[in-house]
Amino acid sequence: MAKAKGTWDALIGQDAPVRFLRAALKSGRDAHGYLFEGPAGVGKRTAALLLAKVWLCHQPPEPGEACGECKSCRWIDAAKNGISDHPDLLPVVKYDTQGHPTDKVVGDHEVSIPLATVQYLTQQLHRAPMNGPRRVAIVPEAQRLCRGQAESGNAFLKTLEEPPAGARLIFTSSRPEGLLDTIVSRLQPVRFRRLGAKEIARGLVGGNREAAEIELAVALADGSLGRAKELLDGDLGRWRRQVLQGLDRFTPKDCPAFGLALWALAEQEGKRLFEADELEPDDAAVGADEAGEDGEEDEAVVKTEAGWKRFAFTRLLELCEVAFRDALCAAAAGPDAPLLQADAAKLSGKLAERFGALGCERVLEALREALFATRMYVRGDLVGRVLSGRMADAMVP
Repeated sequence: MAKAKGTWDALIGQDAPVRFLRAALKSGRDAHGYLFEGPAGVGKRTAALLLAKVWLCHQPPEPGEACGECKSCRWIDAAKNGISDHPDLLPVVKYDTQGHPTDKVVGDHEVSIPLATVQYLTQQLHRAPMNGPRRVAIVPEAQRLCRGQAESGNAFLKTLEEPPAGARLIFTSSRPEGLLDTIVSRLQPVRFRRLGAKEIARGLVGGNREAAEIELAVALADGSLGRAKELLDGDLGRWRRQVLQGLDRFTPKDCPAFGLALWALAEQEGKRLFEADELEPDDAAVGADEAGEDGEEDEAVVKTEAGWKRFAFTRLLELCEVAFRDALCAAAAGPDAPLLQADAAKLSGKLAERFGALGCERVLEALREALFATRMYVRGDLVGRVLSGRMADAMVP
């Protein structure tokens, strides 16, 4: 007889967090607030939804489990992009220019979570539940509460210190060092780890995928199931092909323009993603803290579109970084070098010949500095221009 599927079976490769949470729930000593910390794309958001599902279930079959059949469970099972219609699962919503909450959410890559959003969440947590015993708020990438003067983070402290009866909070973070110590001390930390290759492959089961496609996605995922899925089904796979094509055509004559061409592609893709986000209220939006980059347009529009461009540029730079890691391996170990991108072995050899081992190391250093500058909101065209010069200097004479 087949074993019945449990609530936590949807979470892949995170046995230790599951054991910890189930034990706390079964003993009745679960915390009012948790901090799920670990690399991006390893299941923190999935675990947060599963915990919320257990907390909000109308007829749990046993402590630590949800029935999966009640109205509350069906609401959460129907969640799209982590957003549910459940009236007691509170979204992290955006505000319009008049200060009113909207039906759009603060996206995972948005630079900060506004103070008005936190005030809205804390007000909602102090209200009586609408459909059960609790209200739950999930705050993704919570380190964004603590940018600048950390007003948003400080606004949460009172609720975390003296939570209303029935209120539960789950913060997730891939950079928990960015959170205020006063926030961390009021939450129960739960550590999530990078996934192994077999676990990522298991999460990719389904669909008409060639074994070679899955193997490549697993190799490039860096322990993140989310990134592997993005490579197979999202923009990242297409961007990777464009980056590889650009590097394959790379010559000393093209070198000074490569970084700028990369930024131009990021601008094009960022604009497309921004326009798509405007049409899809439930999609995760990306914001920015960068004014003046796009001319005389409305400031709120400029910020959001600039954020999408920076997001695309970061992804493109990371793809270049992978290509030059393989090139460095090829330069150091020759044709038999173990490569992450097995389908681009010929390109790795070309880059190894053009740059040599020392040149590849210098390009990797330049790419790391470009990524840091991009995350620090330096203008993309300036980053691209500097990167081009550094790459030109690194080529074999």
